[in-house]
Amino acid sequence: AGGRAAQERIIPNFAGAGTRYCRGVGQRSTVLGYKEIIMVLVHSHTLSNGARVLFRPTPDKQILSVAAAVPWGARNDAAEQAGRTSLMARLLTKGAGERSAFQIADALESIGGSIDSFCTPDALGMETHTVQVDWKLALEVLSDCLFRPTFDAEEFDKERALVQSEILRENDRKFSFTYKAFQKLYYRGHPYAVSSEGEIETVAKLERAMLPSLHASVMDPSQMLIVAVGNVPEEEFLSELESRWPQNAAAPAAIAKGVTIAAGAGRGERVEVSREFEQGFVIAGYPAPDAGAEDSAALRLACAILGEGMSARLFARLRDRDHLAYAVGASFSVRALASQMVAYIGTGADTVDQALEGIVRETQGLLSNAPTTEEIERARQYILGKYLIGRQTNAALTQSMLGCEMLGLGWEYGETFPERIQSVTAAQIQEAAEKYLTNPAIAVLRPSGKPGAEAIIDDEEDDEEEGDE
Repeated sequence: AGGRAAQERIIPNFAGAGTRYCRGVGQRSTVLGYKEIIMVLVHSHTLSNGARVLFRPTPDKQILSVAAAVPWGARNDAAEQAGRTSLMARLLTKGAGERSAFQIADALESIGGSIDSFCTPDALGMETHTVQVDWKLALEVLSDCLFRPTFDAEEFDKERALVQSEILRENDRKFSFTYKAFQKLYYRGHPYAVSSEGEIETVAKLERAMLPSLHASVMDPSQMLIVAVGNVPEEEFLSELESRWPQNAAAPAAIAKGVTIAAGAGRGERVEVSREFEQGFVIAGYPAPDAGAEDSAALRLACAILGEGMSARLFARLRDRDHLAYAVGASFSVRALASQMVAYIGTGADTVDQALEGIVRETQGLLSNAPTTEEIERARQYILGKYLIGRQTNAALTQSMLGCEMLGLGWEYGETFPERIQSVTAAQIQEAAEKYLTNPAIAVLRPSGKPGAEAIIDDEEDDEEEGDE
């Protein structure tokens, strides 16, 4: 119907011996030596305007989650207009069609649903979540926000001012302030060097008149991916999309698929920044392979061994043993063009140098001090537990499938990720550490406030950079 092309894809999922976890639309449990196979059913469609749709039915959940995105992100902004795409994304829900910002929010909140926009370095889009009975209203509002935003002048001024205040607030957080310095060093000359929100100076120069033309060029239905997870009539859902989605972009642009500049220009270098804080901060960053690379899972485990959880090396040694840290950890960040792994530590004003030496020593210590079997299994269970618990909702499944597709991995990657982690060996972890965990780019924050002030544990900063998949 409506010129659609459809394809059904079913993949088997299986658990290792002795595991029990939920996957797809069913609960799978195993006993020693037995693997139960659960089929995950996803239908792939192409609308008449070229948009791709992935539909994953969940008969046991009376919820619908929908996300739509185009492969245009903050990295596509010119340096002098950094923050433009992010600001436009924020305004998608601040007036669209015949609804004001308040009416958009009220339409979804009054039925217990939600609607949000997002802008990452690599993608721009929106998502909505609602109960089964109100899915048509949610899709109507989503369609208007995506394709009929008004870019109200008053809302533009409010959102631009809000972005500037948020940037200032982020600069008052030690991790964020230090990470920006690291980002500019590590990604020097690369589109990832500037944060998605832009800088105070670039945001101040953005004008409302820039946004309609940007929207008309990048919100191209033929470039769009729609992921829907829920319990609604599939054919009816697709028909609604056909009737509400436009056939063409108003002024389609050539969307950049990649860049020729290599990331990691700042490897082996160190940058120091200063600000009126009472504590210091250190970030050491390393390159990471693409998520689909053979050694990606191995480095992901190395990251968890080093800095995820209270039993990780950085926490146990630099915080508990050496008393150097009020916040410490490691993060594995996947991006379309250049992924990264960072280790970080927040420390007292008079222990910055010791913390710097310690974070580099412990990170590169994996090269000479191989992880034990106990460390590997703890890290494995930590990653899998967090990952599987985090995918229990329709919203989480939608975000996972969309993210994997936008990264070029295919939605199936999210289903097979646990098996990739389960199959990693100690030798592979060691090989990955030797390949990637050398020659770091380092950013150091030295406080210019009162030296030697007592470090205060900041729960917000402790959670800064949990490994994200």
